[in-house]
Amino acid sequence: MKKTRPQIRYSEEFKRMVVEDIESGVMNVTQACRYYGINGAVSIYKWINLYGINEQKGKKVMIMTHKEEHELIALRKENALLKRALEEAETRAIAWESMVEAIEEDLGLKVKKKPWNQVLEDARQKLYAQVYDSASRDSVEPMVSPSKPGTKDKQPLKRK
Repeated sequence: MKKTRPQIRYSEEFKRMVVEDIESGVMNVTQACRYYGINGAVSIYKWINLYGINEQKGKKVMIMTHKEEHELIALRKENALLKRALEEAETRAIAWESMVEAIEEDLGLKVKKKPWNQVLEDARQKLYAQVYDSASRDSVEPMVSPSKPGTKDKQPLKRK
């Protein structure tokens, strides 16, 4: 029959203490195994993954070239710029919608379902009813000079 060693369970506080000693540079993994009497370096590496500085902060170590680092910085700046532009566009859209709703409410015009130039024409008619009616009755005729016969039929000059 084989004799089995008893399984040793270490407390979380002990594991954190060992990891802290290793990460602070007091000792390396093999020295920690000898000093604390731990029978396997694999256990300590697992503890480093669980309780180490990089895992506590949620960071991963990335190795990048200077070109990649500058590209990452440029992309982050561009991303921030695009986010600001999107925010401004959304604000403009909200302002535009509120203006359209105010026009519809104040003037009683359906702006959303008509072409914009038709809406402008309707608004002009409603706001300036008297001026608009008199102007449409007195439509403007092309100017004809009585002293210069044939000015009505003359073609405009062409540029070379």
